[in-house]
Amino acid sequence: MPQPDVLARAELLSERFERAYGRAPVGVWAAPGRANLMGEYIDYSGGMCLPFAHQYVTLTAAAPRTDGVLRALSLQDADESVADHRLRTTPVADIAPGSIGGWFGYAAGVAWGMQRVASGRSDHPVAVPELALAPDVGADLMVDSTVPIGAGLASSAALECSVALALFSLSTGDDAPDDRLRRALARACMDAENHIVGANTGGLDQTASLRSHAGETLALDCRDFDVARLPADPSVSGLTWLAVDTRAPHRLADGQYSSRREQCEAAAAVLGVPRLRDALPAHPTDDDAAAVLERFDTLLRAGANTEADPEGMRLRLRHSLTEMVRSVRIADQLSTAAPDWDLVGRLLVAGHESMRLDCQVTVPELDAAVTACLDAGALGAKVVGGGFGGSVIALAREDELDELAASVCSAFSDHGFRDPLFLTLNPSPAGRRIR
Repeated sequence: MPQPDVLARAELLSERFERAYGRAPVGVWAAPGRANLMGEYIDYSGGMCLPFAHQYVTLTAAAPRTDGVLRALSLQDADESVADHRLRTTPVADIAPGSIGGWFGYAAGVAWGMQRVASGRSDHPVAVPELALAPDVGADLMVDSTVPIGAGLASSAALECSVALALFSLSTGDDAPDDRLRRALARACMDAENHIVGANTGGLDQTASLRSHAGETLALDCRDFDVARLPADPSVSGLTWLAVDTRAPHRLADGQYSSRREQCEAAAAVLGVPRLRDALPAHPTDDDAAAVLERFDTLLRAGANTEADPEGMRLRLRHSLTEMVRSVRIADQLSTAAPDWDLVGRLLVAGHESMRLDCQVTVPELDAAVTACLDAGALGAKVVGGGFGGSVIALAREDELDELAASVCSAFSDHGFRDPLFLTLNPSPAGRRIR
């Protein structure tokens, strides 16, 4: 895919906004999607995740209203299930769980989430009154996206975060919220996705979209959402991050993600810990993960009280524990002056196998893409995001990308899959006002 010309898209979006609403927007805000090197399905269990924001963004043009009404349009029409050209309208005061469906739920839910965080009703540690919207505050919105929809690259979080930045700026006049406020906005977006949309996600995507820095990955501690920033640009070693969009659409609001979260929470209850990360020491190893798994088995044999599927719980537990160890090991490598990229690649492959066998979220297209990438010489490859379709991220040599792409295309043709898309990913800055 071509690199996005974000400024040109912002100009076009502004023109379309003026034609649709009869007035110019006061600004355009952009928020990126994310890739994740390691840490799938462990954010809600308090694990460490390693996301970075990439250069593909969702843009929101906005202008304020004084009648408390939120109106929105989308320029996307490739997938009717998530976007169309119909005007969506709701009073901000009427937004509530179950009240709004489709893509508009992600956008409108942000206003609801901001009010929730502002008043301290969220799980955010403290109330953040700066996020409060006045009773008469509304907005006209128009969104456009360069993030492939359904590719597992966090198009929904990019939408939420661009809307959050727009609404925050319209309400406060602040176009450069600090990290404290960005952390609160990420929580508001997370609440929107959890409660309005009904996808029980853990905040990884929104944090990456709002708190990333160019050239770095976040070492995100999901126990308290503190971050450390680590270099994540392998180009000095002649390598690059490549996403393979399998074009097998992924959906997370259908209960699959939530069921795995419930199984992890049930396993934590058996182990007697608030979250699975609490079962491991500060710097866990493979031996630590094995010891916890053995203790879990012992507790089940002793008749631990659970109504959940024991085998399913055990698989999710094994994925969670080993994924947490892999995240720490990759973070250790990125913290060094000369990362062992071969080791990083092997850990990516191990992560994919865990997602395939223990988390059970891959599909044939994802597995075929990983195999084809490795056959063509990639150092490593894994599913990125929630699975059930979407994309693979590969660590590949820059001078071998054509061979890698040809290998994947050949494998997909042999299997009768749709032609894949390829995106080189650069660790990029967080959401911001661009016009």
